[in-house]
Amino acid sequence: MKEPLNLKLLLLFLLKKLWLLLCAALLFAALFGGIYYLRNYVFAPAPEYEAVSQLYLTYADDVRLENVYINDYTWQTLADSDICVEEAKKNLSFDCSDDYLREAATAGLESDVRLVTVTAVAESPERAVEIANAYEKAIQLLGERMVDVDEVQIFTSASSAIKKEWDNRTLRMSITGGVVGFVAGLVVLLFVFAADDSVYLPETTKIRYHFPTIACFDKAGNPIGKWQEKSAEMNFETVLNGKSRVYISDISGSSGPGTEFADSLKAKLGDAAAGLIPADDIRNHPETVKEMKDADGIIVLIKAGAGNGKQIEEVLGFLEVQEIKVLGAVLYNVDKKTLLCYQKPVRV
Repeated sequence: MKEPLNLKLLLLFLLKKLWLLLCAALLFAALFGGIYYLRNYVFAPAPEYEAVSQLYLTYADDVRLENVYINDYTWQTLADSDICVEEAKKNLSFDCSDDYLREAATAGLESDVRLVTVTAVAESPERAVEIANAYEKAIQLLGERMVDVDEVQIFTSASSAIKKEWDNRTLRMSITGGVVGFVAGLVVLLFVFAADDSVYLPETTKIRYHFPTIACFDKAGNPIGKWQEKSAEMNFETVLNGKSRVYISDISGSSGPGTEFADSLKAKLGDAAAGLIPADDIRNHPETVKEMKDADGIIVLIKAGAGNGKQIEEVLGFLEVQEIKVLGAVLYNVDKKTLLCYQKPVRV
């Protein structure tokens, strides 16, 4: 029988691990924000300065502005052309490559078809202004050669440059990192939950192994609540009724309490545990089953939350081959808080 997804147990698992999700979110937020800040501010390249100038276009009398084909792309292409770059270099006081100028200067129409904006970016304000002025003259000369343009006038000449300020997105990057960390942590926890074959609940033994859980005990070895205390005694009386020899043994495959817990349990149950025989854990002492051949059955001890599902299945398969009947299970080391929260009714 395929075990169904227990959504309530999944929710409790995620709530219990919520602190891990928050830690993952904080870690990724610090990582994303920190890397962005270091890259753009601490180890940022040398500051750049921007100078802007504008040129005013006067079109020919027979040109209708709504039909003007000279658009933003036209001026960008012109500013990037070899002829414009060479013309601009004639007006510079320093030597530089064509690629440097193409990277430094752009031209285009921002909104009005009559205003061409020239933008120059350089490592110093003086150089940015000089490049902008050089491009003013180059574009003025080349613009007047266009058929539809009568005159290109310098509307606002670049006289100063301002330092380019980068948009500080450290907070945004931190928030993005936090979301990524939370989602990544959630995916990991879902994978861990899906891969976890531990037994956490009494009902799991019935669904997974097809035998009931007789009693549950917390990490201190005590019944979980009054209900477990009373029901455990009654369950043992019913299971052991009419049976003279029933063994109880740990099948968890881990260093559990062994016969010590079984002896303590028998003492707690008193008369209800008559005929109960503690035995060594079967996984570490498989030869123990030889004593159980003629017994009425076995009650298995299972350590809760130990990630031991495959080991339990292996031992139960061994008991089946040995024709030893499993009468039920006793869960120990159960997380009391998780079990009580799980059993608490949900009110909508």
